[in-house]
Parts: sequence; C-alpha cells; structure tokens
Amino acid sequence: MKRGLAVKAIGFNRLVAIFAACCVIGFVAETAWCYIRHGFIESRKSLVYGPFSVAYGMGGVLLSLVLYHFEDCKWYQIFAVAFVVGSAAEYICSLGQEIVFGSVAWDYSNLPLNINGRVCLLYSLFWGVLGVFWVRVFMPLTNRLCDFVPANIGNVLVVAFCMFFIYDSVLSAAAATRMNKRDAGVPAKNSIEIYLDKHFDDDRMHSIYANSKKVE
Repeated sequence: MKRGLAVKAIGFNRLVAIFAACCVIGFVAETAWCYIRHGFIESRKSLVYGPFSVAYGMGGVLLSLVLYHFEDCKWYQIFAVAFVVGSAAEYICSLGQEIVFGSVAWDYSNLPLNINGRVCLLYSLFWGVLGVFWVRVFMPLTNRLCDFVPANIGNVLVVAFCMFFIYDSVLSAAAATRMNKRDAGVPAKNSIEIYLDKHFDDDRMHSIYANSKKVE
C-alpha cells in the first residue's frame, strides 16, 4: 500500500499523543539529569501547570513526521536526518523563547562546536541516536498503544489535553510577560495583571523556570 502524507498517515490523535508523551518524558529526563549532575531536584518544565517540557514535545512530533519517511532506511541515514532535524528544532525553540520571553532555558556556550550557544555537537549527536531509537522502538510501540485505545476514548482524551494545553500555554505566556513588566517596574493596570501578580509572583515564576536565564 502506498503511504500518504505523514500527517494523514500518523493521524492527528497520534501526533497529540506523541507530543504529550514527549513533553512528560522530556520533563522527567531533564529533572533526573539535573539531580544526577547537581544533586538536587529543580523544575525543568515549560508551562506553569503540568509536567510538560514543550521543546521535547515539539521535537518528538517533528521527528515523527520526518522520520516516518525514513523508517525503511539504514540506521546511519536515520541518524543523519535526526541529527539535522533535532538540532534545527532545538535552535528554533531556543531562539523563539529568547524573542518572545527574553530568556533562554539552556546555553551550550561552554561546550565545543556550538552555534550561538543554542546547539552543540554533543547534543546533536544525542539527537541522532534518539532518532534511531525513535524509528526502531518508540514509533512501533506508540502505534501499538494508540491502536489499543478505543477511538471514542482517544478522541475525548485528545480534546481534553488540547484544551488544557492551550489554557496552560496562554496562562504561562501571560505570567512570563507580566514578570518581565514587573522587572521593568511597570505596575499592574488591570484585574488580569493584578491576578498574575498575586498568583504568579517572582518567587513562584523563578521556582517554575529555575533554569531560565534572562537575556539582555
């Protein structure tokens, strides 16, 4: 059977499931890595609610859409594609965070062969290895798990997750924007900003985004 476009073949529900799973897996992995390296647990999530690391979710979806077309290729071809795609996704996420929020969540400036501190050879190699794992293990396992869930239940779960994720994203963006205004000495001007100042003050925001650094 001839395969269609990746989005159509994988399906929206499956992409959402991959995104959600990767957000959580990325959060857990980053938190564990911080504990192993530094000996303490520190928040590594991207949003104010939920254990979500959005960069990993976006990377997972992008890898799935791209590597879907390379599932029958040699391992080194998959590695090369994941190396490039993962690095590009990481660079774009870092740049986007800096442009929108004026901060960065990672900085590879101290590592060799880095590009603007956003990507480096070491982590790009990790992306390549992850891509091989993705095609050979993760995607087949995800397909089996998604096929196991009844379609009506899957639809409800996808809608519920999307609604919560959109709410969480909007609230997180508003809280981060308000924090930047507080840093600039701008007082709250409406009820929404007063609410954000009360429930997402600087201490809470710095606790949530403990690894983020402001860029001047």
